[in-house]
Order: sequence, then C-alpha cells, then structure tokens
Amino acid sequence: MIDDRFDRLASLFLGDHEPTPTGGMEAVISRATSSASREGAAVITPLVPGNLPVLAHPWIWHVAARLDARPSALIRMAGDGVQVAMLNATGPAESECGDLAAWLLQAATVARRWFVVPRSGGEIDTVSALEADEAVVVSGGDEAATVAAYQWVRRLVESAKNAGRSAPLTPIAIVGCEEGAAKEAAATVSTASQAFLQQPVPLAGAFPRLERTAVSEQRFFGEVVQPAELLAAIRTAGAAAWARGAAPGAPQQPVHPQAAPRPVAPPIMRPAPMPPVAPVYAEATPSVAASAPMPATVAAPVASPMVVAGMPEAVASCIPGLWPVAIRCPGHPQVEFATDEAGRLHLLATHEHAAALRPARAWAQRHAGILRAGFPGLAADPLPLVERLVFTDATRAIEWHHAGVRLDLLVRSPAGWMHVPLNDERSMQP
Repeated sequence: MIDDRFDRLASLFLGDHEPTPTGGMEAVISRATSSASREGAAVITPLVPGNLPVLAHPWIWHVAARLDARPSALIRMAGDGVQVAMLNATGPAESECGDLAAWLLQAATVARRWFVVPRSGGEIDTVSALEADEAVVVSGGDEAATVAAYQWVRRLVESAKNAGRSAPLTPIAIVGCEEGAAKEAAATVSTASQAFLQQPVPLAGAFPRLERTAVSEQRFFGEVVQPAELLAAIRTAGAAAWARGAAPGAPQQPVHPQAAPRPVAPPIMRPAPMPPVAPVYAEATPSVAASAPMPATVAAPVASPMVVAGMPEAVASCIPGLWPVAIRCPGHPQVEFATDEAGRLHLLATHEHAAALRPARAWAQRHAGILRAGFPGLAADPLPLVERLVFTDATRAIEWHHAGVRLDLLVRSPAGWMHVPLNDERSMQP
C-alpha cells in the first residue's frame, strides 16, 4: 500500500499502483552520456526548478555542484540577461570577460558539463531547444512539491512526444529533506510517471541542507539570449577549445620538429580540489554523476553539533522557517547555523552552551564576506544575525527572557520533535 503520508498525493494520479523503488535504473539512464564522446561535444544538462524551499537560487548552485563533481559551467537565463558562473573550479570570484561569447570560450577550456537553468515560464521550450538528453528536476520533498515535480515530468515528456522526439531522461534531485523522505518522494513520482507516461524517474540525490559551494568566474551579461542561440554558442566554444587542444580530454596539438614551441598561456580556471560533498546514492545515480567516477573522499572528523541528552542532533531542522547550513565556528562547534527566507543567519545553541553564542556571532561578523561567497542568498552587509537558545525544559528559559536572544522550546512527541516559540522579535528585547 502507499505510505499514509502520500495518501492525498496518491489520490491525484496513482490509483492502485504500488510504489516503484528508484534503484536499479542505471540501464535506463545510461544513454544520456552516450553522445559525450564526440570531439568537442558539449554535455548540456538543463536544471528545471520545481517547488523549492526558501532560497531557491542557492539550492540550484548547491545541487549542480554535486551532480557532477568535475568543473562545470552554470548558466541561468533570465528575462533581462544571463548569469554565469563556474562550479568546482578555481579562479577569481568575478569574471573579467567583456561579453557572453568570450566567457563561453574561456569556460570551454575547463567545463566538463554545462548546466542551464531556463528562464521562468520558458522551461519546456528551453529543454527542447537545447536538444538535451536529460533534464534534472530540482524539487522539495513535501507533498505539494512532489505533485509539482510529477507535473514537470509530465509536461517534459508530453512536449517531446507531441513534437515527435524521444523524451529526455528526467531524474529528480530532492532538497531540504533527509535521504529516507527523498527516496519516498522520488519513488512516488516515478511510480506515477511509469504508470501513466512510461517514464522512470530516478533519484539524482538527496540534499538535506545547504553547504559551501565552490563558485568562481561569476558575471551577469545583459544579453537576452534565446535557447537555440545559447546552444549554438556553447557548441561553437567547445569545438574551438577542442581544435586548439585546450578542451578537457582533447588531444594536444603536435609541435613541428623544425619549429620552436610556442608558449601557451595557462587557462584562467583550473580544476580545484573538491571539499567533501553530500553523497550520491549508487542505486539511484543519474548520468550526471555516473559520467564522472571520482575516488571516494573522507571528510575530516568534526565535533558532533549539539549532542546532549534528550535533544535532537540538528535542532535547526526542527524549527519551522529555518534551513540548516554547513557552517561551524572554529573553537565553538556546539553552535549550529541556519538561514531563513530573508537571508538572515541564525546561530543556535543549547542553554548549556549559551556562552558560545557571542564568540560565534563575532566570528560570523568578521567573516561575513567569506560566508556570503560560500552561501549565495545570505543577506547583504551588514549580515543580519539572530542568536537563539534552545531548551527542552521551559522552566530553564525563565532567566533568559528579555536577554536579546530568541528562545525556542523543543518538545518530544510520538510524531517527533515539536517546536514552541517562547518569545518573538519584539518580546526578546531587554
């Protein structure tokens, strides 16, 4: 039977079909990279944003950087121009290229994949114009987001069939929830898609929280580019880099024995060592990750955050409106960090570690620029900071009222942890 949490979702389009696991789909999704071996061929993967939690823009960066651990280009199309950036590559934060064509030529010397985010309202036409073998739907894991993700898959498949083309692969990346919930959401979408569209939907990965993303060579170009024009420009840049022997995997040009070798300027961007990233699950690996086998990396051990008796390990995930971010203050690992829809940075500690809040706040203020570079979407300077103390016993919070910090009570229930706010922005003031 369908899990009770998806009863209302099932009533929309599942009928009596059983949930289909997302594992074992490697053969189904293998064709997305079958054409990547052509000389100078650009691997273009559209990212279709579904219903995302707060800070949708950083989630797209986060997912793209982890779907392919190699250096990749991210291109966001908008109504007034194009925003570009390199992921997983070193280089200056801002690009000095004068126009989009020059940036594409430079990026082609490093990029192993081109992620394209369509402008709002043009998602279906963009995927079609880019002739993509694969389009990744990026979605939240709640019920409404799961319904919306299925609707995106249906629109992509039906549009391709109506045009007489093969439907692109449609793996789904689930953000803002843990692995178990992500797998259930992906299985629900895949069951509906296979039942009514004959289209499997593998799980590209579960990304429960925002983490630092290596972003470089950012630039906004006020050039309104159509998807077909962008496709032609990417292919031209890739072919030119390949012909010069500058593209990744391209054979080096031979030097004539009678001629002195000419010095070649090194490319501006080079692959950078990757920080530890969220795991991609082998049984649901999409082609975006399968095309780049990488050796396993072992993250350096860090102190467990906020592990105290009777307290959840990650308290930010228990407080509505907050989204954990992977930041740790050196010397004060007990302080947990999260952000909200307004881009404010929240610092959370149990009352046993209240003394760590102020040093962590000072550290965050000193490094606001670095934090903002690693987590796009944080508010502009001065970075707004909110200190929060978390309790499981309300009586212990009495002495902290009007101390200038938010007070949160977590109560264990059969359904999990429940959050009760003990004050608000106004009443917390002295």
